[in-house]
Amino acid sequence: MKTYKKITILLTAIFVMTTVSCKKFLDETPKAVIVPQLFATTGGVIGGINAIYSNLRNLWGTEGFFYYTNGGVDEVLSGSSISGGGLDFFTYNNYVNNVADVYNAMGGFFNQAYQDINTLNGVLQYGQTAFTDATTQTEYLAQAKFLRAFYYYHLVITFGDVPLHTTFINTATLSDSRAPIADVYAQIVTDLTQASNELQSKSGETIASTGAASPFAGPGAATRASALYLLSKVYLTRGWSTAAQSSDFANALSTAQKLITNASTYGVALYPSYDQAYAVGNDNTNTENLFAIQHSTDTKYGDFVAAAASGKVNLLASFFRPNYPIILGNYPATSGSTLVTRDITNGRPFIRARPNSGSVVDYINEVVFVDKTNDFRYWDTFQTTWIANTAGATTPRGSLTVGVDTAVWMSPYDPGIAKRTAFKGVIMMPPKIAVAATGPNNNAYTNTQYPAVKKYDDVNRPAVNDPSSRPVVLFRYSEVFLIAAEAAFKTGDYTTEANMMNVIRTRAAARPAGAPAAPAGAVAAMQLTAAQCQAGGIDLILNERSRELFGESLRWWDLTRTQSLVRRVQLYNTEAAGFVKDFEVLRPIPQTEINLVTQGPAFPQNTGF
Repeated sequence: MKTYKKITILLTAIFVMTTVSCKKFLDETPKAVIVPQLFATTGGVIGGINAIYSNLRNLWGTEGFFYYTNGGVDEVLSGSSISGGGLDFFTYNNYVNNVADVYNAMGGFFNQAYQDINTLNGVLQYGQTAFTDATTQTEYLAQAKFLRAFYYYHLVITFGDVPLHTTFINTATLSDSRAPIADVYAQIVTDLTQASNELQSKSGETIASTGAASPFAGPGAATRASALYLLSKVYLTRGWSTAAQSSDFANALSTAQKLITNASTYGVALYPSYDQAYAVGNDNTNTENLFAIQHSTDTKYGDFVAAAASGKVNLLASFFRPNYPIILGNYPATSGSTLVTRDITNGRPFIRARPNSGSVVDYINEVVFVDKTNDFRYWDTFQTTWIANTAGATTPRGSLTVGVDTAVWMSPYDPGIAKRTAFKGVIMMPPKIAVAATGPNNNAYTNTQYPAVKKYDDVNRPAVNDPSSRPVVLFRYSEVFLIAAEAAFKTGDYTTEANMMNVIRTRAAARPAGAPAAPAGAVAAMQLTAAQCQAGGIDLILNERSRELFGESLRWWDLTRTQSLVRRVQLYNTEAAGFVKDFEVLRPIPQTEINLVTQGPAFPQNTGF
């Protein structure tokens, strides 16, 4: 979403106001000269909403939040450079004893959410008279409804019962309490139902009654498609929960199908091939991006900081990067010439997480990406080769030509002793395969070296160590089909489940431009039947979600929603299997917040922490 320079001062003022006076648990007297009635002005509404969009950069795409949403699941294991509280997220070891550290690793999500919710409450409470044009007012306030629901949804699926506030707070208090989960869900549904009818139909629309461009018309602002996506997922999630209503799964399915049926009206569509949904060139016009956090290289309005490793940054391109620059010519010996020097193309290696190809369980190659012939998503998701970029690079098998020869090959299979012997670069394979391979060049993946996730790559970064300026996509259109499939599964409609799954599985057989053509029977081989869906249960859907949405900061919530976290972690994640506990399907309330409630009933911690 475009943030206008003329409201920069206003944004700063509102941020100061919300930081000082809107944090529910702070015992401070507000010092800002801004009064709540500011939200009764056009500038106050626009500035308040823009402030929330800017604040989202503190969460998705940052390192702490990456641990929070991707750690301790079936898909990934820890990388070699992760430690402390971050490692606890991945393994659950010592997790319950580090509630304060968990707060820091989360990047203050709990605090950020309630600060922003209070700003949105101010917009909704006082903004009813901010505009002379009713259509403009409705559309702008719908942005606030969507964002409030967005925050409350992520709070409730993370912490369970949480405080529910829908009015603006400008007087500090030392007390608070948790609302029943059913009440929080009811408010979310109300906000999203209204927003799905009141938001702009698609990105870039002008306001119907005035013909004027909206400050929220650019990429990143919520649309009706954003609200319908989230509403369908709210129904789906509530249907699995203790607050379930009998109609939840049917409502989840019908809401998702409404978005699918009216996709052209909302300006969304699947690309012909999976890789196009992640292409850098499609970022600002991407027909599959239903909601995304915007970034830019603007140091003032885009919060860009060169070489930043923290703050309002998108570092997704770095977290799954192996430490490829330390692979020397005589690998596995730590000697010889440099094969690949760190560069913009290959990325900044943070080494925080790696695809789960363990020595005991190979989740990637034996569970989800088993079919790499008909289904091309493995190759579209992972970088498996690194081209020599350093003059004089040599190995015992020969000299490498810069820009031509592959220096490192992270093969998901054993290419055979003949190819391994002839290959001049270094070959690595999944540990279980490497152990069984005889002959030379049969190295195993490690917690330092592994295939990289490439869907977040940003070759347009100004410098090699800079964060990405690409949008962080939170809602993808392809996931709507998976939401519909899961809802159909829960209603026992396995035919509809298969139909929804087959839409994205058909697309998965397509090849990127320049790739070899798909086998003649690829599409047919990808089709599921109703009987297969019934027999496969929820694991069939969860495996499909791994293939379609690997590493997209959804997995922990996917597993907790479907009551599958502990079972699948114990089944597939050897790092965490011995530590994960049943109560860890919720995250702990930050102890810092609990300690600030000093009047009235104590604020309870989640069970087990």
